[in-house]
Amino acid sequence: MNNTEFDLRLLSVFQALLSNRSVSRAAESLDMSQPSVSRALSRLRNHFNDELFVRTRAGMSPTPHALELQPTVDQMLSLYHSQLTQWYKFDPKTSKRTFNIAASEIGHALFLPRLINQFEAGAPGVTLKGVPLGTHSLTQELESGQIDVALGSFPRLLGGIYERTLFTEQYICIVRSNHPVIKRTLSAERFSQAKHIIVSAKGLGHVHGQVEKLIVEQCPKENIRVVSHDFLACTLIALQTDYVVTVPSKVLNIFRQESGLRAFQPPVKLPSFDVKQYWHERYHKEPSNKWIRDRVASCFRRTG
Repeated sequence: MNNTEFDLRLLSVFQALLSNRSVSRAAESLDMSQPSVSRALSRLRNHFNDELFVRTRAGMSPTPHALELQPTVDQMLSLYHSQLTQWYKFDPKTSKRTFNIAASEIGHALFLPRLINQFEAGAPGVTLKGVPLGTHSLTQELESGQIDVALGSFPRLLGGIYERTLFTEQYICIVRSNHPVIKRTLSAERFSQAKHIIVSAKGLGHVHGQVEKLIVEQCPKENIRVVSHDFLACTLIALQTDYVVTVPSKVLNIFRQESGLRAFQPPVKLPSFDVKQYWHERYHKEPSNKWIRDRVASCFRRTG
């Protein structure tokens, strides 16, 4: 046997020639050009040091050596297609896969219930793990596969990261409905004089860091009464105090059954932002990762 570098795909050409006994028909079955099949046959002949197929009245007839090789070639291709290419397939109906999704507590509260509702019918064995932000480098966790997708707005994520916009979000100010001072309107003056709960995104690379800075600039230092990393906890604090909290508008989707909250447009100019999902290029074509990304995207395709 010749030691020429061998391409496993040549075995598919070998198998097609055995089945079709014709270069043209083998090329058609493989969706290849005839010259490409002819070049592959030349490499096969060189590798096995045998003609393998010769022209006869019946077509391209296999040599005895080719017939000896046939069972082994069939077995190798069968193994390749059944085992080595198995990772290209993902069946959510039978999978026991756990997907790790990094997001803030708002992201988990918004997305996980919607994903779970999809899984109940089409992916009953799939489970979800909500991963908090800020424990390690998000880029590194996506690259290593520790996190499958990240949800939020992280403009500084670099290094082979793909992204997909899910929806555009705005900020609102929330107070309890029986707030003693803030009733029907929230003026810039009243906003500045109010006591505030600040959600801090320091160290996360999240766009909320810009909003946090703008709010702090508008308010006297003594009016910043609570600082927390948790959007939902801050909203619950506002529900039980006379403090104002500024959060993304979809917090109201989470508290939609709660009649004790009142929302206002911020009297200071705050930027809107795109909520995106992020994943690493290493997993861009990996079927299970693509499947969960499609499920995440569908969560806000029809409803906000």
